[in-house]
Amino acid sequence: MKNFGFIKSVYNELLSESISEKNSETKDVFKKYLKSIKENEILKTQFLIYKNIEDRIEENEAKAVEYIKENIALMNKYSKKEILESNKKLTKIVSDKIDSFKSLYDENRMKPLHESITTLIFTQKNAATIDRIIESISVASDYIKSNTVKKLNESLGVSNEVLTSVVVDKYNETYDQLSESAKKLIGVVVDSTENEKIEFYTNALKECIDLVNTKLKEADLTLKESLLSLKENLLERKFNIKTFDQDILKIFKLKDDLEV
Repeated sequence: MKNFGFIKSVYNELLSESISEKNSETKDVFKKYLKSIKENEILKTQFLIYKNIEDRIEENEAKAVEYIKENIALMNKYSKKEILESNKKLTKIVSDKIDSFKSLYDENRMKPLHESITTLIFTQKNAATIDRIIESISVASDYIKSNTVKKLNESLGVSNEVLTSVVVDKYNETYDQLSESAKKLIGVVVDSTENEKIEFYTNALKECIDLVNTKLKEADLTLKESLLSLKENLLERKFNIKTFDQDILKIFKLKDDLEV
């Protein structure tokens, strides 16, 4: 199969199922997928190219186009046959799942992007294919310029201006009108021991992860990829007393977003 994006989406869907249904079998399948990518240079390169373009946010069209071209160029050292043989290793593991996921993938907003990347990787550049190549670059560029898939993750990296605004808004509200969680947040940030901060941070992080797990059960394929990335981000976060004030405000904002 040429479309690595489709293959990746199938595995992400299986991971989502393993999390929501606590299915150890599908979890093991996803582990095989990760192992294959880690051990195969072609699969690893493809994975990074798709992820780079999917995650990129760039308003400048010229920069977006250049970014796409540079990523695609990374595949030039591999033959088309080598790429297809590597992809076949991944599809073989989930061959019984492919057909059932095709209809879901048809509704995935990432499908046009994935197909454009596939076209750019596999299309030989010549006079007859220039239009197809330009059109594929345009599709990918438009996606990058309007990329919103990362919005949930941006809640973990909001600017200082936004953080300042959150704090100011909270302190400007009448204390009695604040939610209990907001009152507790202010209390912990303003006056608490390090152990109390650790406990509050840990609990808030766990609440966010629980909310992500809940949303994964009903999310479509596109949102699931974003939620899985978000969950990975949350699981990797560690308490740091030096950055606690900013970190907990980000998590608090994210929790509000996830509860909508």
